[in-house]
Amino acid sequence: MIKVLCVCGCGLGSSFAIEMSAKTVLKKLGVDFTIDHTDVSGASAFDYDVILTQKTFADVLSSDATETQTSKIISLNKLTDKKEIEEKLTPFLNI
Repeated sequence: MIKVLCVCGCGLGSSFAIEMSAKTVLKKLGVDFTIDHTDVSGASAFDYDVILTQKTFADVLSSDATETQTSKIISLNKLTDKKEIEEKLTPFLNI
């Protein structure tokens, strides 16, 4: 099972939009997953395999992260673009 965390500034709008798109992609790929969304300040409280977020928050999350943690962060250009999410998430899924 892969644990996915979607992150934005307030943990409500953008992260929820990413979550909805990511769910569609993960279901399409037949992946067993759990998914949550949160704000950037709360992200460190979660145990995750991968984080989906926008560049601004990827930079914030990376600033205090270890190399291993940084490697789990996926920066999205178009937050609800299912094709982009699939292309960037697939390497984490090993499929």
